[in-house]
This record gives sequence, C-alpha cells and structure tokens, in this order.
Amino acid sequence: MHSLVQFHDRSVIAQLGLPDMKIPIQYALSYPKRLPSSSKPLNLAEIKNLEFKEPDFEAFPCLKYAYEAGGIGGTLPAAMNAANEVAVWSFLGDKIRFFDIPILIKMAMDSHSLIKNPTIQEILDSDKKTKEETRKIIEEEAVAK
Repeated sequence: MHSLVQFHDRSVIAQLGLPDMKIPIQYALSYPKRLPSSSKPLNLAEIKNLEFKEPDFEAFPCLKYAYEAGGIGGTLPAAMNAANEVAVWSFLGDKIRFFDIPILIKMAMDSHSLIKNPTIQEILDSDKKTKEETRKIIEEEAVAK
C-alpha cells in the first residue's frame, strides 16, 4: 500500500505500508485519529528495494476511469464513485458479473452531465442520480447475467 503526493516544487511525500486493507479501513472508521494497528509494521531494510511500474490501465480499466474522472474534476469523480459503489454491491449480491463493473462505470461517466464547479449539494445530487441510473440499468438487465 502506498500513496504519493507531489507538490508544486516537485518534492514528494510518500505514505508507505504493507498491503493490508485493515489500515485504510481502520483510518476511515477512526478519522481523524490514527489508532494503533495489529498490522505488521513496514521494515524497509527487510524489503530492501521498492519497485514502481506504470499502472496497467488495460488490465485495470476502473483505475483508468478514476484517473480520468479526477483529471476532469467537477461532479465526474462523484458520479464515477457512485456507479462503482452500485456496481460492486451488485456484483457482491450476484446480480452482475465482475467484468460488468467497468462497463457500468464507463456508461455512467459517458452519460454524466458534468458540473465543473459544483456546490456540495450538486455533488450529492450527482451521486444520488448516478446511483439511481446505475441501479436502473442493472434492473433492466442491460448488463445483468
């Protein structure tokens, strides 16, 4: 697990840790506090080398859509995330196939009416509308099993 932030002066701050979803889930539940974790600590001497590769957007299309939405901004990231939430829950509920998730996200992004500088209410409205539209597509079995 890692995240990098690059500043205007090109300096970079990295948050590093071993791959373990317990850490971000715990942080989400305890925000803004950082509580002690039972996860194994990161030992850079033990790891010795860090290797970075360009993301494989063909293998991970949802990551590509996230980058696209973040680059465009406005209400598109909220719409992308809303479609993802509905698609993942639908997959977990055995309503769609795993590979339908990126199809639903792309459909939601393509049909989204972008608001470039939204208010909080417009972001919430975009989230709600996208979730409703994505559920409707799934119910109509456009991509269902």
